[in-house]
Amino acid sequence: MSSIDQVTQKFRSLRMSAIAEHLEPLLSQAEANESSYLQFAQSLVEYEENQRNSKRIEQNRRRSGFPLHKSLEEFDYRFQTTISKREMNSLCDFNFIDNRDNVVFIGPPGVGKTHLAIGLGLKAIDAGYKVSFNTALALMEILELAELKGELKRKSISYSNLMC
Repeated sequence: MSSIDQVTQKFRSLRMSAIAEHLEPLLSQAEANESSYLQFAQSLVEYEENQRNSKRIEQNRRRSGFPLHKSLEEFDYRFQTTISKREMNSLCDFNFIDNRDNVVFIGPPGVGKTHLAIGLGLKAIDAGYKVSFNTALALMEILELAELKGELKRKSISYSNLMC
């Protein structure tokens, strides 16, 4: 009979770290619910999958370069008459990404362009896309520097891969 430590170590060796770290409470929950073997196996796999997905989303949020956290739910459409909540929600199907189309927010300072871009970017990350946030000025500087270093093609490819 295997001890819990041995089973935990086997989960770690299979790179199932979420299960390995929470095996005892998962076992206790299965016993309390009188789960079948199949239900328990399913709950283990779902737990690992959920933890990996959460970790992936958090890493992609950190890597995105958002200067702050702004959600679409927080945006007040009453003061912004040039785009509606319905239009923003329609962008959340992300067909524009799949079709490699652009979405550009244009307007004077203080109307919510950055808020909408960040909110849409966060939704895209939650949907499984990778996002990189840059202002137009910062992007131009990055591309100019890459051109000076002779790396413009490689840098352009790295940005186009983010759009996949």
